[in-house]
Amino acid sequence: MQAFLAILQYDFGQLTRSWISRIWVPLLVAPALALVFIANNEAELASETMAFYMWAVLAPISALAVAILASGAINGEATIASDSILSRSVTRTEYVTAKIISRVGFTVAVYLAVVIPFSYLVIRYAAADTSLGGVIAGLLMVASMLIFLATFGIAMSVTMSGVLPAVMVVLLVVTLSGAVLQFLGLSWMSTTAVIDQLPETFRGHTAAWEQVRVLLVFNVMSILALFSSVWLFRRKDL
Repeated sequence: MQAFLAILQYDFGQLTRSWISRIWVPLLVAPALALVFIANNEAELASETMAFYMWAVLAPISALAVAILASGAINGEATIASDSILSRSVTRTEYVTAKIISRVGFTVAVYLAVVIPFSYLVIRYAAADTSLGGVIAGLLMVASMLIFLATFGIAMSVTMSGVLPAVMVVLLVVTLSGAVLQFLGLSWMSTTAVIDQLPETFRGHTAAWEQVRVLLVFNVMSILALFSSVWLFRRKDL
């Protein structure tokens, strides 16, 4: 347990000090403040402003940042992991679980730290056309997609030995699958379709069943990715 907590604390600290985080957070905050200023002065609709931010800023920037951070969780420290595990200072399960909690937790923390103040300011200063339930549902759906991206990235980090190939696979799979599923009409499984429908969701016009279905799909895929990561890492040669 002590080894698990030590790895968790160390990895979370590394994430907060990484150059990716130092670029990621300002790139999310600066456009958010600009959009609040524009929405206040131009009387923009709150739902459209929030959806535009998710589509043009948060989704692409966060997808790249999370893919890099998650895809380098295990294979980026292969030597350290093998030395620690072979010396029996930490078990395989403790190591991979600490990495999962750290990377997913950091993703969620950054997301909430940005979108909660941004949503409040937009709703307050833009033309109010949102519903509280719609905003909560929309933010939860975006969060579930980011969590899936992080868990899928960790699974690729366990599966592949190189960081860059893992990042490319994660980005290509998520992007292409979103477009293909939207083309096939499976919008509740498509990341691009969910983001495209955010204005209606923020207004409270999206059916509750559609919201629940999106949350269930991405949460189930995240759970499967997490179990796959643990299972594969416990059987992987170090």
